[in-house]
Amino acid sequence: MAVLNWAMIGGGKGSQIGPAHRLSAAMDGAFRLTAAALDADAAAGIAFAGELGVAADRAYGSWQELVAGEARRPDRPDLVTIATPNATHFPIAKALLGEGFNVLIEKPMTMTVPEGEEIVALAAEKGAICAVNYGY
Repeated sequence: MAVLNWAMIGGGKGSQIGPAHRLSAAMDGAFRLTAAALDADAAAGIAFAGELGVAADRAYGSWQELVAGEARRPDRPDLVTIATPNATHFPIAKALLGEGFNVLIEKPMTMTVPEGEEIVALAAEKGAICAVNYGY
């Protein structure tokens, strides 16, 4: 079985959903956390990514830095999980999909139906997968 490179945005230390994703991903060994922007506090997010084994050059202080830093890498993530506050899902997913990343978004997908429709259309345009986690 191939191991997929995985990135996470949000879900930092003390979050409710981050540990659930990381534990689930580790259970079957199919995902390796290779890049992360885990916290609104850049220094805290970078430090926690290091604790989780993410290489220093792939531990980012913001989701914008992660998108820019990972988009052109030959070993870019196969999947990026968005585990941030609900109102931030749309701009983050839009940026990731714009670069052709596959994304998994925590519920709700977006805050409005038009935003959701835009995300679905962008994923189709880019040939990317966009999934929403509706359960635990």
